[in-house]
Order: sequence, then C-alpha cells, then structure tokens
Amino acid sequence: MQRHHEIKRFVQETLGCSCPEDVFDRIEYTAEPTGSWQHRIRVGGRLLIYVLEDTGAADLPGRVAEVLAQGVAERDSAGFNRFRLVLVSAHPEARSAAMEQVFASSACRDERTHLHVLAKHAIAGFSG
Repeated sequence: MQRHHEIKRFVQETLGCSCPEDVFDRIEYTAEPTGSWQHRIRVGGRLLIYVLEDTGAADLPGRVAEVLAQGVAERDSAGFNRFRLVLVSAHPEARSAAMEQVFASSACRDERTHLHVLAKHAIAGFSG
C-alpha cells in the first residue's frame, strides 16, 4: 500500500498529472532492472509511465529514442491516453537539453507523449 501512495504522489505532484482520483484506484507497478526501462507504471488504464535510469553511458540518446518508441507503441496498443517517459539522472540539469532535443526530433512525439528529466531521488519512494 505504501508503494501505491508514493506512486500516486509522484504522478500527481512530481509529474503534474491531473487525472481524476478514481484513476488512481488501479495502479500497476513493474520493475525490470535489466530491461530497456527500469520501472513501468500503469495508472487506471489511462496513463503509462516508463522510468529509464541514466547510467552515464554514451548511448543514452539512442536508448531514450528506443524507449520512447516502445512506450508510444504500448500506449497505442493498450489504449492508454498518455505516455510519459521519465529519465532519472544524477545530473538532470546536464542531461535535460540533450534529451529534449532527442524528444523533439522523435517521430513518436505527439501531444499525448511527454518527457521528464528528473533527479534520481524523485523515484526513491517507490523504486526501492
């Protein structure tokens, strides 16, 4: 139950989601530490969130583009309204501009897709 509360707080306060309260009755959380994304959150059948952790590798722009495409494909096939890709980094300020460029140039970018670059501590409440 604690993870549910922390995810709801993260989605509403950190990501700024204004979904109706009843959407938060059903939250599905999956951790996939070795996958293309490390955390997946599905909120009420409406919002899909992937969390990708920045490891400092040089291939980060390509990974972001790949995970973005994967998330949009899942959003569309599963009937979600929105997809948010969250990149967590030890240095979000340093990564933000480059990742915004990757996002802006992506063919997957649309009004239902968002990118957030956050400090790693932003997910501490539910990722441990």
